[in-house]
Amino acid sequence: MNKRKKIRGHKRIQRRIEKWIEQNKTIHVGDFLANQFNYVHVSFEPYFNISINNNNIAEPKSKTRNKIILGLEEIYDSWKIELDKLNQPYFLKIYLFEPRISKSQVICALGKDNINYYENIFRTIETKNTRSNLLNILAPDFKWKTHSDDNIYSEQELLFPEMYNQTVGDSHYCRKFLKKLKKKYTKIEAESCYGFEDDNKTDYFYYVPKGIVWIGGK
Repeated sequence: MNKRKKIRGHKRIQRRIEKWIEQNKTIHVGDFLANQFNYVHVSFEPYFNISINNNNIAEPKSKTRNKIILGLEEIYDSWKIELDKLNQPYFLKIYLFEPRISKSQVICALGKDNINYYENIFRTIETKNTRSNLLNILAPDFKWKTHSDDNIYSEQELLFPEMYNQTVGDSHYCRKFLKKLKKKYTKIEAESCYGFEDDNKTDYFYYVPKGIVWIGGK
């Protein structure tokens, strides 16, 4: 098992967080209206995509973690001011991942289909603990719902990885990994979840729980 790398230079990282907030708290309304959605995620080193690419790097903790969470709220509040001026229904939420803080995002969207998509993108779950300590960092007027943070694997992609530009070695690994998923997890028909269908063959997804997503807005 790989040891987690100890993160150094926290003052430098916190300066990166401040720069990240300043770069992202202004929403470009023209682009948003054209695209019908916008989002910002943790996009600075060393935490950018660590859950995917650098899983031996520890998630942010203590002051650094709290500064990221408060940064998400600052971006949210700034966007909300501009979105309220549009005088039309919109989706605006913080996705706060626990423990995978580095995946956390602010998401906004317009249009019935987009709003419905983002409202239902995660599986709703019941938690024994009704509230996380992380939520206490944020303003009390946020309303939160709990969802499952899953790694999602497509059966078709694992069965035929060569169709997705994978190597021969990846192909062997993917099929072996699929056998493990079948033993431990229930597959869910993709069509029922996302309306996804590939060449008239229904795909299936395997959901591997990794934590919780707290989805909240004011």
